[in-house]
Amino acid sequence: LQNRIRQYRGLEPIYDICGIEPMISRSLNRKVWLKSGGYLIIDQTEALTAIDVNSGSYVGSRSLEDTTLDINLEAVQEICNQLRLRNIGGIIVLDFIDMENAKNRERVYKAMEDTLRKDRARTNILKISDLGLIEMTRKRVQEDLVSSISEECPYCHGTGNIRAKHTVVYEIIREIQRVSNK
Repeated sequence: LQNRIRQYRGLEPIYDICGIEPMISRSLNRKVWLKSGGYLIIDQTEALTAIDVNSGSYVGSRSLEDTTLDINLEAVQEICNQLRLRNIGGIIVLDFIDMENAKNRERVYKAMEDTLRKDRARTNILKISDLGLIEMTRKRVQEDLVSSISEECPYCHGTGNIRAKHTVVYEIIREIQRVSNK
């Protein structure tokens, strides 16, 4: 690959030139906006990743079913993109917006299948259930993005929650009482 590599000599940071910084920050957010105004919510746990598709502010000009199909098809592209960028592996549950029409569910499933074929990681995908869920597994190629560029919060220890101010105040008062009793 040596003939394809060139040293960057510009004055601006290369991350700015290539638009890498916004991609990284977008890949660290729980909420990922779609161009249409819909969005994804990505929640990762130790053994499972849940991705929820929401319509957000998108209101299509056609029927509700067509609008839902449009959002779900756009979400398929972004989900596959996020799976690769974040290097998400393990069990993944995708919660698409419910579609009444079985043909539309099949279209979304086929789009997901086709898009995943481009992914280097080995995947196994099941058909969309009646609840609008796709269950899949993805073999992680290397360490996931979040783990490689972030560290666990010393306050919430990775739960995503920190204690409320009034709770902390009461803990401090109790600790003062303990120390003063000694």
